[in-house]
Amino acid sequence: MSKRMTELDRKIQEIALSNWEQFIQLIGEDAIRNAKICLLRQNNHSYGEIKNKLGITTDQARYGCTKCDTAK
Repeated sequence: MSKRMTELDRKIQEIALSNWEQFIQLIGEDAIRNAKICLLRQNNHSYGEIKNKLGITTDQARYGCTKCDTAK
């Protein structure tokens, strides 16, 4: 996948900014949660902090972190 933002990417970004609920329907709640987990992890939050902040289990936090830890 190209790292350059395409016109289609810009349209998706526009949807995210103007209609959050439609954006969530398009990409799914799991993708949003995983992105939040990765952002928190990148800001040095522990699994426990991620769990508490997002209201998820520790296992979900760990699993979500493995997705972004391997993307480095």
